[in-house]
Amino acid sequence: MLGPGGVGKSTLGRALASQLDWPLVDLDLVFCDRIAVIGDYIAAKGYAAYRAANLALAQALVAEAMIPQVFVTPSGFLAAAPETSDYRQARALVAGGYGIVLLPSLDIELACRIVVAPQLTRGFGFEATSESEKFRTRFPLYRAAGDALVVSTAPPDAMAAAVIAATGMRQV
Repeated sequence: MLGPGGVGKSTLGRALASQLDWPLVDLDLVFCDRIAVIGDYIAAKGYAAYRAANLALAQALVAEAMIPQVFVTPSGFLAAAPETSDYRQARALVAGGYGIVLLPSLDIELACRIVVAPQLTRGFGFEATSESEKFRTRFPLYRAAGDALVVSTAPPDAMAAAVIAATGMRQV
């Protein structure tokens, strides 16, 4: 699962994992469990160190996987500059699976309005201007990424069923 923050990757990922009876790996949650709380880690070591640790964790988790799984990436997973090793490694990791990008609309302004307001209520201290800018910056990156683009605001179980039907994914 790929996409900007707040589009519902984790929620759709849980629905897909449940319907497919596959394990769910939410990289943000695993990072917090195995390494540190993300905000604390970034405050202590900086965003570049977080990206490097996050990518290394993702690579390790993918290497450990023995069966299909639903893997939810953080919002900045593909947000590094395209000329960097970080970006190339993240893209290679995504290319090794089936990347599903989730967006609420193809209209960037509508998508921004749908996503940013709820993001501000999540208790992370987000600010409207910076969240809007981050969303607008990442939107085109994600719109062009992945193997499949899901554009929907349907309930997660309905989206998951549609994704399963469209891709032919099956229980293991």
